[in-house]
Amino acid sequence: MKKTQKRTKRHYPEDFKQQAINLAKEIGTKETAEKLGIEKVQTLTAWVRYSKKIEENTEFKELEEARKEIKRLKKELDIEKESVAILKDAAAFFCQDHLK
Repeated sequence: MKKTQKRTKRHYPEDFKQQAINLAKEIGTKETAEKLGIEKVQTLTAWVRYSKKIEENTEFKELEEARKEIKRLKKELDIEKESVAILKDAAAFFCQDHLK
């Protein structure tokens, strides 16, 4: 039996994506994907289509900005929740030590 490897989804930084999009508009998606080492040309094509959609549709752009802000706030909230949990544990620890 042959084992199949599970492919992991590759994540690219936003600035890399933007540079790739700009280059693809100049020289084409296939050439850009080859130059930058993007495995699938379809990935770059999707980025280019998405950027055009944002440029052409102001409502979509606003929704996308709101989505990014929500994502940032959720991440910030998770950090704050973790901080509160640590502080609660520390308070409980010091209260027990004080009662002895």
